[in-house]
Amino acid sequence: MTVAEYLARRLREHGVSRFFGIPGGPSIPYMEAFRKEGIGFILTSHEASAAVMADVTARMTGITGVCHATFGPGATNLSTGVGGALLDRSPVLALTSELPGHWAGRTTQMNIDHQSLYAPITKATFRLTEATAGDITEESLAIANEEYPGPVHIGLPSDMADRECTVVKATDRGEARSDKYRLDERARVLIASARRPLIAAGLTAMRAGAGPALLSLLDACPVPVVVTPMAKGIIPESHPCYAGVLFHALSDRLRILTREADLIIGLGYDPVEYNYESWMNRVPLLHFNTIRTDLQIAGSIQVISSASEWFEALGDLHGSPEMVSLGCEARSAVRSGLMELTGGFSPVKALEILHDLLPRDTVLTADVGSHLHLLGQMWDVTDRGRLIMTNGWSSMGFGLPAAIAAAIADPKATVVCVTGDGGMLMYAGEMMTARRLGVKIIVVVLADGELNLIRVKESWKNLSPYGTDLYAGALFGSDTFLGAEVIRVTDSDGMHSAVVKALQSDRSMIIEAAIDASVYSSLIVRP
Repeated sequence: MTVAEYLARRLREHGVSRFFGIPGGPSIPYMEAFRKEGIGFILTSHEASAAVMADVTARMTGITGVCHATFGPGATNLSTGVGGALLDRSPVLALTSELPGHWAGRTTQMNIDHQSLYAPITKATFRLTEATAGDITEESLAIANEEYPGPVHIGLPSDMADRECTVVKATDRGEARSDKYRLDERARVLIASARRPLIAAGLTAMRAGAGPALLSLLDACPVPVVVTPMAKGIIPESHPCYAGVLFHALSDRLRILTREADLIIGLGYDPVEYNYESWMNRVPLLHFNTIRTDLQIAGSIQVISSASEWFEALGDLHGSPEMVSLGCEARSAVRSGLMELTGGFSPVKALEILHDLLPRDTVLTADVGSHLHLLGQMWDVTDRGRLIMTNGWSSMGFGLPAAIAAAIADPKATVVCVTGDGGMLMYAGEMMTARRLGVKIIVVVLADGELNLIRVKESWKNLSPYGTDLYAGALFGSDTFLGAEVIRVTDSDGMHSAVVKALQSDRSMIIEAAIDASVYSSLIVRP
């Protein structure tokens, strides 16, 4: 087989059914080889969107996402989304076209060192040759899916696609840890002696599917649980042990709980979302995870094992009705705080209406901005729904390409993107991608005409708003945008009607919700 044929064949065997990007001349042989193997190509409006779509495809399907870009500016554009896959922990292969070996290091059009570019934002970076193509493909898939999962970059020299490939037999790399974990004796004592324990569940626990095991633990041993934003939904909000979300809106009200804990138990807690030091008092920390973490907390104990073994280790944990009661109080304090700020057409009111009308299987993608702090705290993730965000990388513009990828991966789901106007402006061209593919998404733009989160942070420094105004008047100023109907709403009744209409439509729709953003300053917690 040629290099292109081998790469296409191996990815198809791995389960890849589509890849995302913008082609260049050297990528044509790869596109054709992929097409012949039944791997579809999704043309995006921007390369960063292609990497976001690959990331979200991996989250939705459990199969490595694949994206592609051409030389120089294509590769740099792609890198923004690839960094997201690294810090949001998604297995992705990022393919870029590169100049042939005899041009390496030369001054020529569009030529930069892609390996140097991608080294800091991937788990590994390679450059194919016909002799190493087989080995590199296998190694890349394995590395991308090992804990923590993340992106691997493969450079494809432009003269390589049609060369004969040295085919290798896939090898089993085995488990990184072969021996059963051993629980430190000090950890055993902490677990058995704690009388006011608090569990903090994070991204790794969510990704590992630890929710059912956590619920079983809580049935036998009621302990309050706080979660990081990307672990939202690991247990239902209605569960008596659920206390709230760290870092996001009004999370300072969780202090009535966190300050009383005598032991913090991190279950798959990934500090990439929120460092322990930012919220916990000086109490013992027992950190359960799949890989070792660069904790800087004196006396902390790390237990590195599979997720199933975390719960075996907690067999001697005691429940704490007092702490569960405090958790309920903290949760109520957050909810009442949200409800107190519903005057006018606020983002709270807009999201309430949206949540009440959407079906339980909704996949909601969230962009970055003030609204994410609100959404991450108040959005109730149902047993059949999903909330997809970027909180490790936190790049604006994530929401729209994420929604398109979700709709492609699950055509039967109701897919909604909630974004601010700043994030919408960054990747608005992807509405054409949705139109071309015929996928239906509902885009809710919480429009306030500014970069509100920056404005709030300026106010913390007693500065007047500067460099944050986006536009005056309406955002779209039209009833259509790139083929999608636009409905501008300014009150609750209008929002209700627009959401109902969007759900009934068979096409993508944009709801421009002109909100009163003044409540954000009361919701966002100052670090």
